[in-house]
Amino acid sequence: MASIESIKTDTKKENEGVWADFAEGIELKIARARNSKYAELLRTLVGPVKKDIRNDKLSIKDFAAILLEVRAKTVLLDWRNIEDAEGKTVPYSPEKAMEYFKDPELKDFYNFVVAVSENADQYTKDLVEEAGKN
Repeated sequence: MASIESIKTDTKKENEGVWADFAEGIELKIARARNSKYAELLRTLVGPVKKDIRNDKLSIKDFAAILLEVRAKTVLLDWRNIEDAEGKTVPYSPEKAMEYFKDPELKDFYNFVVAVSENADQYTKDLVEEAGKN
């Protein structure tokens, strides 16, 4: 049998993100999908189109654009070691994240962020750390 403690999530990790290694030395700080800021921004952006959703008039493309914006602003929180074509460091910003997410040639970048954010294992409590508190 497994201890119930082994499946508890760490809300701080869920909201503040965890660092994940992507590729070529790129590190991404990714919060959990559906964290509190995610839910709040999604409600805000969906509010104006609720009628379209109810009437089945919101296209998949339009809803995907909403999710992309929510993920750029509340899921991908930071990065390290990203350079532009000239070798200059690219500072993180939600706007730059959205630009990268929209680039079809960077679909693996976006898909990685989504996959990590939806992987519950990334956001579990550290049992060793918890044991030290007792």
